[in-house]
Amino acid sequence: MGGQRFNLRNTKSTNIKIALIAGMVFFIYGVLFTGGEEMAQDTRFSKKEIGLRVGTIAPDFTGETYRGNAVRLSDLYRNGPVVLIFYRGAWCPYCNLHLRAFQQRFNDFKALGATILVVSVDKPEYSTKTVQDDALGFEVISDPGTEILEKYNVIYHVSDELAEKYLNEYKIDLEKHSGRKDHVIAIPATYVIDKTGKIVFGYANEDYKVRTEPQEILNFLENMNK
Repeated sequence: MGGQRFNLRNTKSTNIKIALIAGMVFFIYGVLFTGGEEMAQDTRFSKKEIGLRVGTIAPDFTGETYRGNAVRLSDLYRNGPVVLIFYRGAWCPYCNLHLRAFQQRFNDFKALGATILVVSVDKPEYSTKTVQDDALGFEVISDPGTEILEKYNVIYHVSDELAEKYLNEYKIDLEKHSGRKDHVIAIPATYVIDKTGKIVFGYANEDYKVRTEPQEILNFLENMNK
């Protein structure tokens, strides 16, 4: 199969447009994301190996969509490549901008035979909010039990102190969103999984502001089809 292979540890996201838009969101939301900076600077976190490497067989899973339907990953990739996206939650405007960017190119992904599948620890009612607020045409899976996050090594435990700061200063209730007391969220990550179930593209970054752009993934999918 043609096309460049991207390694999790050396892929660089070309996220100029998202960065510009996110800058405006930062202005609107003020100091909302100070806590996010603290996450990215946590040395225990930054030294930790994250994600799964290119060439790994993608761990299979069955997840529940916001509609209550069961979706199995292997059923999807047998019909074409799957773009698997992990996001922090409905409370994160950077995540919402990222998902909206993919929604804007939704028809382009369909034209290449790709399915977009999104996962977070949000309970179904918050996944529903994400789908409705962002007008998404792709499936969003709730993983409050973190089984999927753990399989893909993109799980992060927010400290009690930071979770309290989120709640008291920014009115973000992580426990309410996930139903968990241990303040778990996903590390933002994007994978492409081919028809054999192999991860052929992967990018994960503890810096929530750095994401893969839809065009980067579309270019990769086009190369896969050559």
